[in-house]
Amino acid sequence: MNSIMSLPINTKSTLKRGMSLVELLTVLFLGSLIISMTFVLYTNSSRSLLRQDVVMSQLLNLRAGLASVSRDIRGLGNGFSLLGLAQNQMVQIYTKDENGNAQSWFRYPAAGGLLPPFGLAPIYAVDGGESGTDSIYMASLAPDFIAPLGQLEASLSHSDHQLSLTNILEVPEGVDLKEIVKKDDYLAVVPSSGDPFLLEVAADPASLTVIPIKSFPAGAFPNGVTQLPVGSVVYNVKSVVFHSYAINTQASTNETFLTMNTLESQNDILAEGIEDLQVAYCLEGGDPANLLSYDGAFNGLSLDEPIKTIHVFMVSRSTVADPTGATYQRFAHLNHKTVGPDDHYPRRFLETTVQLRNY
Repeated sequence: MNSIMSLPINTKSTLKRGMSLVELLTVLFLGSLIISMTFVLYTNSSRSLLRQDVVMSQLLNLRAGLASVSRDIRGLGNGFSLLGLAQNQMVQIYTKDENGNAQSWFRYPAAGGLLPPFGLAPIYAVDGGESGTDSIYMASLAPDFIAPLGQLEASLSHSDHQLSLTNILEVPEGVDLKEIVKKDDYLAVVPSSGDPFLLEVAADPASLTVIPIKSFPAGAFPNGVTQLPVGSVVYNVKSVVFHSYAINTQASTNETFLTMNTLESQNDILAEGIEDLQVAYCLEGGDPANLLSYDGAFNGLSLDEPIKTIHVFMVSRSTVADPTGATYQRFAHLNHKTVGPDDHYPRRFLETTVQLRNY
């Protein structure tokens, strides 16, 4: 009889052991902690990058604005001495539209309650007072040579479209006349008394005896001048650089800009976010190294002593509020004493002192 072998039977369960409640809670806690730390790190990194981007934008705008103003200060008044003009004397010039057509004779805005006569000077200042921003106006000429082209053979009236010259400049043989005078050059007509007048060449002249000129603004010459007399000396000053700088605010967004005006355009945006422009002037008798020697409330023209050095202070306000909610003070500097309340927009400033080269 065959025997039947019986195998032992495993009575233990074959199921794997599960996680206890404590272990599950521990895993959930550690996972939440890691996610929270990652989120905090990401948030802080984003804020830091945003803050650095804002700082870089502010500094770039400040440097661009300050560099442009400083460059014009160094060059202001160039060529004015060729016409026999001091720093506080004017030359007559007209503004133009975007197509280059004459609009009106140039005149500065009122400064200190006084409206100046028509004319363009090397430098003119409008102070914003204790609670406002300043404006500065600068001009220079760019003559290639100091010899006059000639003298007026006939008087020049407002309706004339050409200059008739005598005692003309001798042009060396082989020299192209366009190198002496050409279309769109500015000519300065300097009478023996009174202000010089700047006008533009209408077309390349065939000779220096007759030079076509562009039309003047409608009306008459400014300041009661009826004509420019025979014998007035004529110079080619080539081009005129005129820049004025001011702060403009866009009311709908409260954004601020450093804007620049020229003879052809108004309120061109030069730098964004510039909130304040303050300018102080050191006259000839002052100490340029001592800021107390500078006049921060200067207006108009320098009638007594010429300006020798100019101090420029510029403030940039961020266009983005601080993500942490921090508050920031507004800067009070020079004679700008009254400023608004603190807000959440970071501010930075740059300042520089520039010596005039032509005076």
